[in-house]
Amino acid sequence: MEKIIYDLLSFLIVFTAIFAINYLWSLRKIKKHKKIDLVDYVTNRFKLDSKKIKATNMILIISLINALIISLAYTVITNLNISFIWQLMIAFILIFALIYSLYELYGRYLIKKGYQRKEQA
Repeated sequence: MEKIIYDLLSFLIVFTAIFAINYLWSLRKIKKHKKIDLVDYVTNRFKLDSKKIKATNMILIISLINALIISLAYTVITNLNISFIWQLMIAFILIFALIYSLYELYGRYLIKKGYQRKEQA
């Protein structure tokens, strides 16, 4: 029971720290009128109309996704009792799988909400 509480607490601490850092860093970029690569990636990958989507809302969701990816990978890897090199390889695969799947789900959600660009004939 203590192990579960410890794992949950470490997950929440890592999640909160990563989210805060990522979100504040992205808001800082918006204020300086700089491009945010992840927003551009999602917009271009799913052919979304960037004029319809509020950048701050998109940054909030992307920050939550990034925090979830990193904290989930951290929690899984710290619970494995295998050598360090295997932990790194599993973490690498897990992070790529989570990035692909979560961003794909988010992009499809935005398409269903009607943020897709109108195709010009």
